[in-house]
Amino acid sequence: MRLAWAPGRLDTPARKEERLRLLATIAAALLLAPLLSAQAAAPESTDPGLSVKVAVWGQVNRPGRYFLNGTSDLFELLSAAGGPTAGADLGRILLIRERDGSRTRLSVNRIAASGRPFMLTANDVVIVPESFWSRFRAGLPAVSAAAALTNVAVTLLLLVQR
Repeated sequence: MRLAWAPGRLDTPARKEERLRLLATIAAALLLAPLLSAQAAAPESTDPGLSVKVAVWGQVNRPGRYFLNGTSDLFELLSAAGGPTAGADLGRILLIRERDGSRTRLSVNRIAASGRPFMLTANDVVIVPESFWSRFRAGLPAVSAAAALTNVAVTLLLLVQR
């Protein structure tokens, strides 16, 4: 895998930290991919002939519901959804699994850290949240506009007082 960074784009300390976090996430994904895609003991629902309906929402290029084969894992779902967006926080992906009529929220990081392989099952929902820095960058224009308006208001007050 080859990564290319635009010159001068990642020069601030916050961007360097974000780049390091992204590289750590990619490295973890590459190291854990064989573990996560390993076949678990195959219950009936993971028969390769069956397809399961799963959903992925949030920061992916094509969110929605997908029919995947019975032995699909998270990486296959993310690939089917066109991959994560630039604003995705891959370290906080949630998996919502329904069993016996109740829904359970599972942290993908905790599952991966435990070393247990896991496969997607029917009606699983994967949520890829937006990163803090992505939300921060999205809010900057509003902060900038508010600062500009405040500057104009203060300037007008100072001119009126003269």
